[in-house]
Amino acid sequence: MVNETQIDTTETGRTTNANTVIVWMLLAVFGVGTVEYLVAGVLPDISSGVGVSNSTAGLLITIYAATVVIGGPLLTIATTRIPRTPLIIALMALFIAGNIGTALAPNFSTLVIFRVLTALPHATFFALCLVLATSLVAPEFQGRVIARVTLGLNLATVLGVPLGTLIGTQLGWRWSFAIIALFQLLVTAGLLVSTRQAPQSRRGGKIASELNVFTRGPVLWAIALTALSQAALFVVFTYISPYLTDHAGISISTVTIALFLFGLGSVTGNQLGGHFADKALDRTLYVALTALTVALAVLFAFGSTPWFAFVWMFVLGAAGFSIIPPLASKLIGAAHEAPHLAATVNIAGFQLANAAGAWIGSIALSRGGNVSLLPAIGAILAAGAVLLLFLSRRPRRVGTSYIKD
Repeated sequence: MVNETQIDTTETGRTTNANTVIVWMLLAVFGVGTVEYLVAGVLPDISSGVGVSNSTAGLLITIYAATVVIGGPLLTIATTRIPRTPLIIALMALFIAGNIGTALAPNFSTLVIFRVLTALPHATFFALCLVLATSLVAPEFQGRVIARVTLGLNLATVLGVPLGTLIGTQLGWRWSFAIIALFQLLVTAGLLVSTRQAPQSRRGGKIASELNVFTRGPVLWAIALTALSQAALFVVFTYISPYLTDHAGISISTVTIALFLFGLGSVTGNQLGGHFADKALDRTLYVALTALTVALAVLFAFGSTPWFAFVWMFVLGAAGFSIIPPLASKLIGAAHEAPHLAATVNIAGFQLANAAGAWIGSIALSRGGNVSLLPAIGAILAAGAVLLLFLSRRPRRVGTSYIKD
């Protein structure tokens, strides 16, 4: 819990409880994250339900990510002058309608349309939550509230997807999406009530002014750090199941437990990253990125030992997700003129980096490489992120003086 929870609204003389708002945002992000990842859990049921192959059904994951990457920033630009409350209603209406349509889709083509509709508000809504959360507390609590909101994604991986998959196997995959739609409807109501008295901040101005924020060095550095660090993690995580079974010798039945440990580690790392980001932002980034580099390098060295690879999943999850709160905090601070658009682009960058990591791993494997090499590739990318952070903090010369980005 953050300490400064009561935010005075001078226009109304009333107060807003920041903790209450953040809990509702956490739950909303939990729903969004669950629906994003849920397709992987019920993929065979979807493919048989709409009469397509598993590989074709798997395109739903790619389509969702592509929509977030392309549609998210465009939607944020288009809605930049819409007040917060109507925007929350509109974004959640798209999300709920997309899930209801997914549950009722009679064929694959219709399913694709509704998955696009579901993915469209993803980045804009997530960015809205992050910026609103940081506006409700003093600057020294910014990293912690970011960690609280992004905890929803961690819980979606650890709890949401397994529960959704269980519902799908017991009642049918369509029920999974229908129940999420109902859940999100209730969460939206709670979010609207809790944010009603929150101070309204300016969401944006002219499009040119919004886009101008991307000419700022600190913003570009933060986005580049996000891309490189996430690619480093996902070059391994995309192929974590074959890595654990083929290289570490872990049984298929044990992989699920190992992934659960990874999820627990991600929750722990996310919260620690948020806590220490408030103490020393750049130092936390250095430590987190170095920890990811070391975690991947150690996995490369000792990952063939089953018990070690199993236990190390917790460490890898913690190191990988400790980076998210300080990176988000750094970006929002650097892009204070247009934080919503910058945060949206950064979230889209996460999706793109995840895909890039998978692509890099695919190239390595297709050229004769073994899954055992993937942690080494990830460690090199993570080390590159550490170097990038170092370069971003070096003063650059302008004329006869030196300034820092």
